[in-house]
Amino acid sequence: MQIDKKKQKKITWKGLFRNASPAEKQIDSRPSVSLLKKMATTRELRDVLKKIECETIPTVRNAWIDYFIEVTKRPKFNED
Repeated sequence: MQIDKKKQKKITWKGLFRNASPAEKQIDSRPSVSLLKKMATTRELRDVLKKIECETIPTVRNAWIDYFIEVTKRPKFNED
């Protein structure tokens, strides 16, 4: 008996193993340094911005960014 090669089902490894799901990219929701420069209106904020720019450790840099944002949220009182 002769087997027709065209009718034979080709075995592939593609569907045999489950693909590992790609690691989800963590979206960084932190503001960019250029945006922070626009927000740095006081001397204190400019000093913190310099520390953010020079920091190499990501967790410390994120802490400085959090501090920067907290300082900018503070209400400004008029001194009369």
